[in-house]
Amino acid sequence: MSSLRKKALIRLLLCAVFLIASIVFSFLLLNGTFDGGSEPASDSSSVSDSVDSSASDAASDENSASSEGDGTTEGTDSTSESVAEPTPEPTPEATPASFDGLSEQPTTVYAEGEQPNYTVTPDSNMNLRAGPGTDFDKVAQIPAGTAVTALGTNADETWVVVQYEGQYGWLAKEYLNAA
Repeated sequence: MSSLRKKALIRLLLCAVFLIASIVFSFLLLNGTFDGGSEPASDSSSVSDSVDSSASDAASDENSASSEGDGTTEGTDSTSESVAEPTPEPTPEATPASFDGLSEQPTTVYAEGEQPNYTVTPDSNMNLRAGPGTDFDKVAQIPAGTAVTALGTNADETWVVVQYEGQYGWLAKEYLNAA
């Protein structure tokens, strides 16, 4: 086998390994296993135990490093040092979002700071609707080129909920330009 074929085979195998690793990572992330989302929230004792042991290991490493550095062993009592434990922050409970005036509520609501910005196409005005479809009532009309922020979306992400002049409504995503 020539060296060129060997190099190509090695590159192909590396790509296959990376592809498999990406698929496994995505699967774990989507299932919540990778980010710890599937663990019960009441099991905080194991987290605090691991923090305590890592903090005490770090303190003992510092003590051994300071005593090894100058050859003296004066006053390095590890029991007199106290390591402050981090206090866990309470997890805020999600409150369901409700958009007044809509015939249908969005299936996905974007978190603050993750809301995508769009611009209405410069060609024509858009109708703001009470639901995700042209069968729903027209709530308002948004002028061409107006910037809007998506607050939520329907299940197939073809329509987004926006707020325009204090009124909530749905816009077809296909007629919006990402800002």
